[in-house]
Amino acid sequence: MRFGVFGAGLIVSAGILAVQAVPGKAAGTDEDAEFGVLKVAEGVEETYYTCTACHSERIVAQQGLSRAHWDELMEWMVEEQGMNEIDEPDRTLILDYLSEHYNEDRPNFPRR
Repeated sequence: MRFGVFGAGLIVSAGILAVQAVPGKAAGTDEDAEFGVLKVAEGVEETYYTCTACHSERIVAQQGLSRAHWDELMEWMVEEQGMNEIDEPDRTLILDYLSEHYNEDRPNFPRR
């Protein structure tokens, strides 16, 4: 089952989400466990709690989007999916976090 947003831009494969493991995470620090597969860095808390209000953090982690595309995706979620607007400074903090850690190079993509 595949869901497309922005044409070919954002594709989610539901079957992959449940089977991916996260490399390089030390077993069980409370902070790591609290934010699932997301990289612990400035902005992770705001990103995690904003995004997981509607979906798994794994959907965030598997994306590889530019800052502009993250911004467009957030607008789409507000306009089309009923997400609440994210007030400043959280919106900028979340965009900074996503564009640094889940950008087109996908440096923190969860792999097996």
